[in-house]
Amino acid sequence: MKTSILNTANSNALVSSAHDLNAQTVKTDLVINFHMTESCNYQCSYCYATWDNLEAKNELHRLSGQVESLLQNLADYFLQPNPLQAEMSYQNVRLNFAGGEPMLLGQRFLDAVKFANQLGFRTSLITNGHYLTNDILDELAPSLDVLGISYDTADHALAQSIGRVDRKQRWIAAEQLMQMCARYRSLNPAGVLKLNTVVNAVNCDDSLLDLINEIQPNKWKLLRVLPVHDHQLTITKAQYQGYVQRHSALSSIIVEEDNEAMTHTYLMINPEGRFYQNSDAGSGYIVSDSILTAGVEQALSQVPFNISGFKQRYELIPSVMV
Repeated sequence: MKTSILNTANSNALVSSAHDLNAQTVKTDLVINFHMTESCNYQCSYCYATWDNLEAKNELHRLSGQVESLLQNLADYFLQPNPLQAEMSYQNVRLNFAGGEPMLLGQRFLDAVKFANQLGFRTSLITNGHYLTNDILDELAPSLDVLGISYDTADHALAQSIGRVDRKQRWIAAEQLMQMCARYRSLNPAGVLKLNTVVNAVNCDDSLLDLINEIQPNKWKLLRVLPVHDHQLTITKAQYQGYVQRHSALSSIIVEEDNEAMTHTYLMINPEGRFYQNSDAGSGYIVSDSILTAGVEQALSQVPFNISGFKQRYELIPSVMV
């Protein structure tokens, strides 16, 4: 059974605040994005989940017990009273598995999610959906608090231009996406479904209005392509806003993330087990020492983290916390 950060020394104050319904108290999940692998079956031109000098052999999942050690370190710090919790007053900690494509790791990924749940984390996944088979969904969905699927276009030609296809040019068609979303909801009615779309030079004139309206996710995040390592497929602010306005009928579920909103506002860990942040100049990453070597608190102090910007993304009414 999952534990909660409420089981801490300051639980009375947090519980009192959480139940102040008349004040419409807002709760916060602390969300930690663990990019478990750099490997991916797609080759999106704009991908920023690549790390200079990162060797595949050093990814923690390749080393016996290292992922478990990382998760245990994170639990020992973030699921106990700590300075960040005191400042943010978060109620739960959600570990979001990302990549690359984390589902490429098969059982190693599934075991990591199960272990995270055992430690007391809420869990979520961001995936391109390619490996989200019915059997995997049946096993994973009941314990996955949030399922996020990256989906940029329902047009195969556009997907090819972006690189959102595998080596055999396979991708997730609109019908497959609808089936995945429906199956997740049937297996976990309390789970949260979100879709992520990176608005870029290839799809900025496209429309997903009908498809998103059919699926009705809890949240549809529109991210303006972020120039971290280069400027491939970048667009102007006007082009990004044009895409947002084209889908304004879905404004109740749309969350906009322009480039400014993505700088230093995520709490991210790379495949080697190091905190990292996007640099201000859009020229790579700021990376901490290894969490396993330096410890969570010291490693966290080595990267910038904009708490105010983080709260603007995640501080939501409890029923739609994603």
